[in-house]
Parts: sequence; C-alpha cells; structure tokens
Amino acid sequence: MKYETIGKTNTKISKISLGCMSFGAKSEWMIGLDEAKPIIDCALDLGITFFDTANAYSNGRSEEILGELLKDCRDDVVIGSKVRYQMGDNPHDVGLSKQQIKKQIEKSLERLQTKFIDLYQIHRWDYETPIEETLVALDQLVKDNKVGHIGASSMYMWQFAKSLWTSNELDLQRFETMTNFYNLCYREEEREMIPFCKDQNISVLPYSPVAKGFLTGKYTRNEKNDTIRFKTDPRLAERFFKPEDFDVLEIVMQISNEKGVKPAQIALAWLLEKNTAPIIGVTKKSHVEDAVESLNIKLTSNDMKQLEEPYKMHPTTGYE
Repeated sequence: MKYETIGKTNTKISKISLGCMSFGAKSEWMIGLDEAKPIIDCALDLGITFFDTANAYSNGRSEEILGELLKDCRDDVVIGSKVRYQMGDNPHDVGLSKQQIKKQIEKSLERLQTKFIDLYQIHRWDYETPIEETLVALDQLVKDNKVGHIGASSMYMWQFAKSLWTSNELDLQRFETMTNFYNLCYREEEREMIPFCKDQNISVLPYSPVAKGFLTGKYTRNEKNDTIRFKTDPRLAERFFKPEDFDVLEIVMQISNEKGVKPAQIALAWLLEKNTAPIIGVTKKSHVEDAVESLNIKLTSNDMKQLEEPYKMHPTTGYE
C-alpha cells in the first residue's frame, strides 16, 4: 500500500480508499453486515486505512455497519463521513445549518461507535444556508474534538473558492479535501477544480473511479444492458453509454489486454497517475484485491495519451 498526507494536515490515508455506500439496505447491489465483514477484513489486511461513508447512505445503516466492523481497530484507521442530505422523515433534517450539523454529528458518532470523525465532509453545497454559518459550525466541531479535519464534495469551483476564502477571512478550519466525480469518462473537473486543488494543496479523493462499473468492461457497444446496476441505478445510464464513452472504454480494454490486467485496474492506475486517492465502491472482496493491485501498474506516457485522446467534453454533473 502507498499513503499520502491529506491537505495541509498531518493525517495520512491510503492511496486506495474504501467507499461504503454499498453497505446497508438490502437491495440487488448492496450488502449487509455479514457480507461487509470479509471485505473490511481484506481491506485492513491489504493496508487500506481510509474508510468513507455518509449519514445518508441507507439512512445511517452504512455508518452502523462500518462502526461495528472497525470498533476494534479504531486507532489504526481514518474514518470519513458526510452531512447534507435528508435524514429520516423529518423535513427539517436536511442541509448544512448550524442546528442540523450539531444534530447530525451526534447521530453519526453514535452509529460509528467513535468519539470523533477524522474527516467530516459536506455532502454537496447547501443553497439555503450561508457558507459562513456552515464553516463556523464545522470549525466548532474541530474545537470540540468531535472532528479531526473537514472536507467538501462535488461543487462548482467558485463555491469551493468562496469556502476557502471565507475560512481564511474568518480564521476558521478550511476544507482539506475535495471528493469529486472524476474518472476516464468524466474529466470536466480537470478544467478548474483539480488545478485549483493542486494550487491550494487540497487532496483530491475521486468517487466513482470506474464510472459506476462502466469501465470494468462488462458493457459492450450496441448491445442490450441488463446488469442489476444498470436496471436499478438511473444515473449510470444517464452519465455514460454515449459513443464517446465507449471510445474510451475500448482503449481501456486494449491497454488492459496488453498488460494482462483488468480494465478497472487501468482506470484506477490512470487516476493514481493523476496524483489522486480514489475511493472505490465494492461489494466483493475481489474488488478490493484488484484495486490494491492497481498500485503496481505502470502506465507509460503513451498509455496515458491513448487513454485520454478519445475524451470529449461532457455537461457538468455530480453536483446534485
């Protein structure tokens, strides 16, 4: 395993992180506690130290599962969670107001069976709450030792810049990470967000690194798609499956065949070359093993050129 320090902190995380959105509700592509345990054990054995979840994943069940499975090694791992989306049936339990953050952190801490969350992230922008209010509330959580560092997720670059400017002006904790939608089939973040993060020493933690499974090679151009994920996840079909996406996929397949590795590993290796720490979503132990093996794949400059050449501009997405 390889590790990196996030932002301007002294906290190190594994270069491959485990995303836990698939933990929780029983559905076709999600798993419960018993199925998650061997996956977590495998991740720990392979040196993965960063585990990312959110209060909204299965309405808190993902946090509960992660908390139960990490309670015996809490001091050896970095836990990330998020706040923003609707929780439960109460119409007020949504957003990034001071009251909501104060309420939701306590619930997350309880579910995760921990006294603090290492990285507490806002799960998208809240258009109804001034960013000053949100940052003051998050800053207080750090002062109260309930949160180690704070991070942000997909948003417009002007919003992220405003957040950092506000933190600087009010002497508040700043966002140290950006968890954004970024992969070989969606590279719009390269226009502004990623160069800005590099300039400001913000760690980039891409989610959906294999494009919701599109870059695993299971889909073929002009053929019927009947996977469970395709049938149950409308955003998969909305965001991918354009002719230009298959152009990228076919290059990924070509290079993976040349190197004798899996397509998903090429997609991850490309992100690692971009100096990011991708968050992988998994439902099987083999997914973890494959992801960690991608650290050993070396892409040449010609490989990188071939992988990037077919890309065409996409409408911005992921900020919902």
